[in-house]
Amino acid sequence: MSSQLKHRAVSLFSLLLISLSFISCKVQLVPPYDDGIVQQIETTAKEIDRFYLNMLESESRDYLLYQKDYINFEVELNSLLMKNKVKPLNEHSIRICEITLQLWRKYKEEHHKDDTLSDGLIKLNRKTFDDLFFAMLSAERGKQIATNPPE
Repeated sequence: MSSQLKHRAVSLFSLLLISLSFISCKVQLVPPYDDGIVQQIETTAKEIDRFYLNMLESESRDYLLYQKDYINFEVELNSLLMKNKVKPLNEHSIRICEITLQLWRKYKEEHHKDDTLSDGLIKLNRKTFDDLFFAMLSAERGKQIATNPPE
């Protein structure tokens, strides 16, 4: 075999290897799925739902009766935001958490200012947080699908 033919064979083989390596490369532009965050979202969503349902059934809706719960849930929402902030390429989840925290603080302040909440506001607040937690879970499930697509 001539040296020129060997050189072409080696070049062709090298090109084939490089092509195969590019085909097997995977570019991931979404953060990885995090089961711990999913569990925290589900638990927090369930507890906030319980918070509003208990308030709906309560005789008294004085802010002071719920102040400690507001603080505890704000701590949970801060924790979710912080966990999302440390993950690269996680802008959507971060934004959902920021909106959730802003609304939590706003609704807490409204309850504090008025010292009570009507049935209608409780139902609206509950629905708002249900939708926000659904968005959080959907974002995490999307990451799971992106990193481990179904076959």
